[in-house]
Amino acid sequence: MPRKIDKKFYPYLIMVIPPLLWAGNFVVGRAISDQHAPIGLSFWRWFLASLILLPFVLRPIWQQRQLIRQNFWRIFILAVLSISSFNSLAYISLQYTTATNATLLNSFIPIFILIITGVVFKEKISGKQILGVLVSLFGVFVILSRLDWQVLAELKINKGDLWMLLAALDWALYSILLKYLRPADLSPMPFLGIMMIIGTIVLLPVLLINPFNEQPLPLNNDEVIKALAYIAIFPSIISYLAWNYGMQKIGASTGGQYIHLMPLFGALMAVVFLGERIQAYHIVGGISIALGLWLSIQQHKKT
Repeated sequence: MPRKIDKKFYPYLIMVIPPLLWAGNFVVGRAISDQHAPIGLSFWRWFLASLILLPFVLRPIWQQRQLIRQNFWRIFILAVLSISSFNSLAYISLQYTTATNATLLNSFIPIFILIITGVVFKEKISGKQILGVLVSLFGVFVILSRLDWQVLAELKINKGDLWMLLAALDWALYSILLKYLRPADLSPMPFLGIMMIIGTIVLLPVLLINPFNEQPLPLNNDEVIKALAYIAIFPSIISYLAWNYGMQKIGASTGGQYIHLMPLFGALMAVVFLGERIQAYHIVGGISIALGLWLSIQQHKKT
């Protein structure tokens, strides 16, 4: 009979889900970047996700309303960072830069996490954790460059890259603050539900003010509807539940490393859905990313 997986490894396995689904989010966001408004896409994404989740979370939110009221501003900060800000910044970025650039800059999230946790929160960062980040980051460069360093040399920095760098910093802060601000007694589903509601409400006046002079999102367009359906369910509800759970269990320094899986999954999606072949850089990059994750997980198990 096959051996059962030790429950202590569940968080490490569950943390694979968010980068897998978020890789698809970047691809979809870039695919419709020529016809979507970034704030509009972010708002309608979370509005739709809130509607889908509401029947499942309305009752537990009401049952835990006192706890939510007591911790409202903590939840508000987390909602603004994760729901309102990160995705809006990422979608703005994809208006001006490529999915390759965005994925590469997104891989700075683990680096930001280590810097902030070490400098601001005075958490002990080991040499093995730093090595793990660098080894995984090397794997990211291998995949994105396809073992042709001329590809990286030709990457150009533009304002979209700066928006993505800001989004990466935003997500690093959210991932770290989860440990300090999330109410311990608030269940995962109502926690995500109330964050979605708050984040969507915060986005509404931004959408109405329209600071970027966006055209309305064409909600009668089949491509846009399909994109919204995907990002509202998978990168929004499922990924956030998995990320929040995993970060609570294994911490930001180790959990943040899983972001490095996004370019690997993006490359594999190209193989599966676009008919591309497995190349040497897929193997080398994948091994490097896995080794970096392993180094960080070993460190976390010791602490």
